[in-house]
This record gives sequence, C-alpha cells and structure tokens, in this order.
Amino acid sequence: MNNVVSYSKRLLFVDDEDSIRAMLPLILQGHGFDVKTAASVPEALQEIQSSKFDVLLSDLNIGEPGDGYEVIRAVRQANPGCVAIILTAYPYVEGALESIRHEIDDYFAKPADIDALIATLQKRLAARLPY
Repeated sequence: MNNVVSYSKRLLFVDDEDSIRAMLPLILQGHGFDVKTAASVPEALQEIQSSKFDVLLSDLNIGEPGDGYEVIRAVRQANPGCVAIILTAYPYVEGALESIRHEIDDYFAKPADIDALIATLQKRLAARLPY
C-alpha cells in the first residue's frame, strides 16, 4: 500500500524582479508545483480572482501600487486555507511583526535557501490537509 500523501500544489509566485520570476518557478516546478507568476499587485489580484491557489509565495516590496500584504489579504479572502509565505530582499523586524499580524505562514529573506524554502512549502501544505 502506498503511504505517500498527495496534495494539490498550485502556487502563485509574485515578484517584480524578472530574473527571480524566471528562475524560481522552474525550481518549484521541478519539485512538483504548478506555478503561475505575477509581476505586480494588480496582476496578482487578477490571478487570485481567476484561479484557486494552495500556496502564495510573494515578494513584500512588489512596487506600486500595493505590496505583498495586499496580495496576502486578497488570497486569504479568496481561499482562507492558502499557505502564504513572504520572500523579501529587505527583511526587517517591523516587517516580520507585520507578517505575524497578517498570519503569514513563513518569512524568508532573499536570497532564500532553496532547500529550506521547498521543505517549508511542503511542510506547510501537508499541515493544511485535508482541504
């Protein structure tokens, strides 16, 4: 009997940096994630309205208008069970505290340790079962 836990791995990755938006999704796809990307808050909000995601991996400082917290509020409203993780190049204590207030599942500083990020994504998703 196969004891492998199977769960949906639809992930929205939001980042305004072209190079990261090109590279990280390939790595995530290699680990079985079905990745959609957005380069701005409005683009992310449009994706959230049109699709259901299991994981949101969002930069904090995406550019104007809005920020990663706006994207997190939107995904939490659309799908309260979505795993939400912040990935930021500018970590600071106030940002981490704000993340706690927004009930973020985790907070990674760029450049993130990819193995730790993947392990956290998988652990957080498994903890959300069943949907």
